[in-house]
Amino acid sequence: MAQAMTAATQPKTKFVVEGDYFEACSCKVMCSCIFLAPATEDHCDVFIGWHIRNGKMGDVDLKGLNAALVVSSPKQMTDGGWKLALYIDERANKAQAEALTGIFSGGAGGHLANLGPLIGSVAGVTAAPITFESGAGRRRLEVGQYLRGEIEELKGGDGKSPAVISNAPFGAVTQPVRKGKAGIVRYDHFWKAEVDGTNAFLTEFRYEN
Repeated sequence: MAQAMTAATQPKTKFVVEGDYFEACSCKVMCSCIFLAPATEDHCDVFIGWHIRNGKMGDVDLKGLNAALVVSSPKQMTDGGWKLALYIDERANKAQAEALTGIFSGGAGGHLANLGPLIGSVAGVTAAPITFESGAGRRRLEVGQYLRGEIEELKGGDGKSPAVISNAPFGAVTQPVRKGKAGIVRYDHFWKAEVDGTNAFLTEFRYEN
């Protein structure tokens, strides 16, 4: 299964996808991992969701579909040895499911392929109902009975616009991210993880190869 998540085993069909991004992790207040520093806890649990507003892989239309990823890593994320589980929108047909798996595993190339060498094991790739909701600076992600959580933007020093981090050296997106705070995020499938009041990021993503 781990080999299925590597770039070498996936066709390099051209793709471009863009939409809304959800991330929460176990780091307190701020994620130090994106600056190549150790996590604030003894390991890092990361919960990611993507909603595709527009996108295609070859001739396969991916508009409106979702994907999610759960990662458990060592305290220093760049040491590798990540354990991960990928979730694909159950509404996807066979061609769409293959495209989503390739894109969001990094196997199809693009930015996420850079994270491939850090993967130690893949618990599974699972089709599931995925709900991704956005509005008023908040996002909610629900993946079947396995994962659910909410995040909210934090305002910057002006009290109006969100706090933004741009050009961080490490992360699952290259776009600037809006700093947020996670509500309770619970995961219970291949392993169990829970965070509450920890770091979160919101942004609009774009991946292509």
